[in-house]
Amino acid sequence: MKVNRLTLFAASTLALSACSDAKVSPLSADVDAAASLSPKAASYMTNYVAIGTSISMGWSNDGVVAGSQNNAWPKQLAEQAGVDFTVPDIDAPGCQPPLAAPLIAFTRVDGSSAASSFTACAANTPGVVLATHNLAVENATAAEALNATPATASQGRGPVTGRVLPAGMTQITEMRALQPTFVSVEFGGNEILPAQVGLLYPGVTFTPLATFASNYSQIIDNVEATGAKAVLATLRTDLRNFPTIRTGPEIAAQRAAFAAYNVSVQSDCDASENFIFVRGKVLTAIVTGLTLGAHGLGPYYLSCADVAGTVDYVLTPGDIAFLNTLAGEMSDEIERHAAENGYASFSLGALYDNSKDGVPFDLEAFLRSNSPYGEFISLDGVHPSAKGQTVLARAARQAIQRTYGTGKPE
Repeated sequence: MKVNRLTLFAASTLALSACSDAKVSPLSADVDAAASLSPKAASYMTNYVAIGTSISMGWSNDGVVAGSQNNAWPKQLAEQAGVDFTVPDIDAPGCQPPLAAPLIAFTRVDGSSAASSFTACAANTPGVVLATHNLAVENATAAEALNATPATASQGRGPVTGRVLPAGMTQITEMRALQPTFVSVEFGGNEILPAQVGLLYPGVTFTPLATFASNYSQIIDNVEATGAKAVLATLRTDLRNFPTIRTGPEIAAQRAAFAAYNVSVQSDCDASENFIFVRGKVLTAIVTGLTLGAHGLGPYYLSCADVAGTVDYVLTPGDIAFLNTLAGEMSDEIERHAAENGYASFSLGALYDNSKDGVPFDLEAFLRSNSPYGEFISLDGVHPSAKGQTVLARAARQAIQRTYGTGKPE
């Protein structure tokens, strides 16, 4: 697929992006705070520190703000354990401001264009002293956890990293400085998910297993050195279950609805075996079709054919199989560390395996609904909503209970 300036505009719209006296914000009404860990399991969590990616940070709707940080699964888990757990509350409108519903508006909550990225990065709310208990950072890989400080974070992520970590500190060095009694570790998603754009490029859109294994081993070595107990999150799920992944026939079934936006769905979608990354493909098509129409031009042609070596938001069955295998091998590595160290483990699949259930692809609902990916996934199609974070908190709690509590799930 030839990528023109309009396509790049649309793609950029939704491209894959010591304790403190900090103010503690309330949990969302969507959060079930009633569940709790047994006293035995909770006793290990008196100084609980979370390291990880955007999922643990509380990134939601392609942005982060205090409310979503306080709905993140580590915070919910701490509530269920009855332990103090501060987060680096980021003031409104956020860092970056989250998307506003519905998607067809193409805006963020501050009124800026959805295509903007890190044009605004609000400060931490008054009273926050870094570092807090949640050290997870958006876009972090295992390598970034080991090496990225606010000054060295990659891909322009310095501002948001600086809202989480003190100057000169990485997630790992700060985790050790906090002397935790319990650590949650969640890495691996950013080693795989960039490939959803339809381009498999080692070291760019996915991280080879050997590289991840080496970096993850170093992370676990540092957790071991603290003497803390831990829960490790794995990636054991099927990428086809992600809400952002749809089939060619699902796209073809919406041909008439696409036509209203000056988008022509090609016949190669009708029986295609390929998978479509709708967050990129569909929104690119809608923006481009509307722009062409506004200038009196013909439709944008939406094809489900894979164009090798390009960012076309199309994944072949072979691409999906490769990424699922890689995720399984990474999960094997994570679970090996859990077994060797007596740590608890759970899979992010607790959420993603079923997040698309009961959410058929309907273009008008996708563009105009307040929950285009269903109630468990936020507007960016990848990160959990408050309810989705509750699902992960429950899975983590059950894993901890099995390993450190009574041995029963609850």
